[in-house]
Amino acid sequence: MARYYFHIREGGVLERDIEGADFACHEDAQQEAMSSAREMVAEAVLRDEIIDGRAFEITAEDGTVIATVPFVSVIRF
Repeated sequence: MARYYFHIREGGVLERDIEGADFACHEDAQQEAMSSAREMVAEAVLRDEIIDGRAFEITAEDGTVIATVPFVSVIRF
């Protein structure tokens, strides 16, 4: 298991995840980010908020960015 962090970037602002979560591999961490992004998008839509520009930056324990998940990428049209 490795610890991954799900920072949220919105424009030039980065909101850091200080707790992180353990996953067997980075693919599992990316799937979790996509699932969480869907939930956050649904909540934002209900509050009539703009979601464009928000993204998860998934990092490994050493700070290496392993994936970026834009919130708009989880919306199916």
